[in-house]
Amino acid sequence: KLKHQYYAFQHINANDWHIDKPPQPIFFIQCINALGFGCGSKCFVSFMLYVLDRTVVQPALTKSLKVMKQADEKDIIDPILCNEEARNAMKERLETYYNDIYHSPTLNAISKLLNYAGAYQCLTHHRKFLSLCMAKGTELSKETVHQPVFIVSFPRTGTTILHRTMSLDRTRFRNFDLSDMVSPLPKPIPRWDMEGRREKAKEGQALLDSVNVIFPGFAECLETMHGFRADEAEEDLGWYDTGLGHMYMDPLMKLHVQNRSTPEGMSKLESKEVAKYRYAWLAMVMKLYQYTDKIEWETRKETAASVGEGGVTTNAVDEETPLSSPSQVYYEGPCPTEHIPWLMKDPNHSAYLPELLERFPDSKFIFTHRAPGEIVPSMAKLFVIFTSVDFIPYAPGTSSKEWGVETNRRMKHYCDGLVNFTKSQSKGSPLSLQSVCKELKQSTSARRIDMYFKNLVEDVPGAISNIYKQFYPDQPGPSEDAMGAFKMYLEKNAREKYGNQRRSLEDFHLTKKDVAYHAYNDLFLSAYK
Repeated sequence: KLKHQYYAFQHINANDWHIDKPPQPIFFIQCINALGFGCGSKCFVSFMLYVLDRTVVQPALTKSLKVMKQADEKDIIDPILCNEEARNAMKERLETYYNDIYHSPTLNAISKLLNYAGAYQCLTHHRKFLSLCMAKGTELSKETVHQPVFIVSFPRTGTTILHRTMSLDRTRFRNFDLSDMVSPLPKPIPRWDMEGRREKAKEGQALLDSVNVIFPGFAECLETMHGFRADEAEEDLGWYDTGLGHMYMDPLMKLHVQNRSTPEGMSKLESKEVAKYRYAWLAMVMKLYQYTDKIEWETRKETAASVGEGGVTTNAVDEETPLSSPSQVYYEGPCPTEHIPWLMKDPNHSAYLPELLERFPDSKFIFTHRAPGEIVPSMAKLFVIFTSVDFIPYAPGTSSKEWGVETNRRMKHYCDGLVNFTKSQSKGSPLSLQSVCKELKQSTSARRIDMYFKNLVEDVPGAISNIYKQFYPDQPGPSEDAMGAFKMYLEKNAREKYGNQRRSLEDFHLTKKDVAYHAYNDLFLSAYK
């Protein structure tokens, strides 16, 4: 069985997936996937899932539901996050998650166990974060998320490098690092506390390292497409895990066979109702961190005053991790992050822009545009690599052809959302499409900017300078320190340093006709030369 499992993986990769230097689990994990503990993997997984459910996940769910009910009765948390409908939805989600994992013909044994065990961590974070927000009560309700900037473009359009580079100017933006989302407890770290964030990043890195221990080479392989770095800005997706009670993006990828077999043809996680819930949760988390920034600043300022410390904040570029941010903090004056906006990013936003705007009505949007024919194979390859350690080779949903179909469906979801939103804007709206070009001479909106992928990746600092100029015409552009941080980061993380993965439409059994997307191309790419 072990031999068959090994050669099946080698065969599907050599003949279908074509992953360069694919990760594989350590021998112990291979044994669990092939043999269980002597009783067969199917029997072993059935037993262990039942034990996990009854002894770990269900008790955690009960605790979360109890806190949600308390929040509902006290009327201090947004009702969409804690009312009876929200509680029933939470129970239904976890039940669906369990059943989908249990009956999945695609996931291997260890993947089923790890993914369901992850629900315990998500539920624990959910309960404790909700409790933290309840404890702040009235103070938190006074917080307003003012003019957040959302990078809302499709995957594989340069949004990661834009987000991570732009977030380095921490005198102008605040953001969440990956470590904030994977290891958020016991309490939020202020955005101005660089030392605290570095310590938090160590916790996050330890979790990433543990994954690479059981799946050697996984992190390196992902770096060729989308690396996960504990101390860098990351997508909003991690906060949805905490809010939903289980992972958000993972089941959309790893359980796509079950998702497409439902009467709706999609997971309920993709519904507009869940989007509204997700954005309410995200807003609550952002407010909690804003409140933490101010309270921690005042607390430490009082402590510093009592021991005779004083001074001012100074800005410098950190040579180890280039950041344009306070290098020394003496806690004088107001909180340095109090009035700066959030910089957020999630490709899934493109399918839910009305819901995002409903929750954050004064938000600013950044769109980067690229031909879908280039995006689809790149996105499909990322999905193949990300799920390669989870899937049973040649099981339903694992072939490159099936990934081509699934990824193209997701692309349609994104394209339809962005096209419909743009067409719904009146001509005079600040969120209407004004121009898509390298130079911004024709675009005056302070709330929407559209740019081409090719122009962005050719000059990321220049693109960021244009964003500052358009969104903040009465403020200066990036400081000299910030531009230095941008350039240092881009040199350190040049794409060619991490290699690349083969991908083409043909690899995923798609044609140019399959990815034509005329409405999107006509609206955003027709003028590109």
